[in-house]
Amino acid sequence: MKDKPDDLSPHSEKFDKKEVREIPLDCIIPNRYQPRKTIEKESLQELIDSISTHGVLQPIVVRRDPKSSDKYEIMMGERRFRSCEALKKDTVPAIVTEADDQRMMECALVENTHRKDLNPIERAEAYKLLADTFNLTQEEVAKRVGADRTMVSHFIRMLGLPPEIQDDVRNQKITVGHAIAILAIPDSDRRLMIWRRVRTEDLSVRNTRIVVDSYLHPRGAGLGKSSGISAPQYKELHAGNDPVLRECAADLYKKLGIQANIRFLKIGDKLISGTITIPVQGEDDLKRIVKKIGGDK
Repeated sequence: MKDKPDDLSPHSEKFDKKEVREIPLDCIIPNRYQPRKTIEKESLQELIDSISTHGVLQPIVVRRDPKSSDKYEIMMGERRFRSCEALKKDTVPAIVTEADDQRMMECALVENTHRKDLNPIERAEAYKLLADTFNLTQEEVAKRVGADRTMVSHFIRMLGLPPEIQDDVRNQKITVGHAIAILAIPDSDRRLMIWRRVRTEDLSVRNTRIVVDSYLHPRGAGLGKSSGISAPQYKELHAGNDPVLRECAADLYKKLGIQANIRFLKIGDKLISGTITIPVQGEDDLKRIVKKIGGDK
């Protein structure tokens, strides 16, 4: 396997025209704006093996470190740099170019996006960092990294999802499509309820959209209706409108001395999923409640 070029930036032709020089590895530092947090060991090992056999086929791109005159900061090619480190090479071929911080961030983001090395949450964080750091609109971010503006917007909005859902997107247990569908739900508790259904029932993105639409439009309007699939009729239950949950809340109050908030989604006569929220006042109260739930000994 050959060393695959990963300098796929629109600016790469400009870099190619510059002089290539050998720079000591101990004079090079990673890109401080690198959006990728992890590198797959298997992929990196393939590159290490390739460089061991064929050498570095394409130079990395660096700029002079603005904080140290004798250092260079990687703009593009961190995987090649890390591979050379693993092989204990003294130098790496590099092109030195001029770039400000914004260009640094853009190049790192474009490189990883084209190589598909970023997981969706890393990409979302990179888009937001680029927008916030340089006061860019989402449309400007999209133009600079060669992405669709709507998709940039969706990715940034994913950062507003509960941590549990973000972790599943990051680890590819659910897709970006699932996350975007869940974003239509207005609050975190209900988003978590839908997310649990996605996980436990292995819902497709299409069926997730139907569930979300059915929740937002209980009479079956919207996506569920237009898709030609009969949308389930959901109802949100709580102690105020359901006698069974009211009785459960009363039992919890007798046992714990606290008014718990119980909410469930129901389809027909079946309770689908729900939450029980118990307010806690400090560590001592938490231990008391846990002891009560576990049973007094």
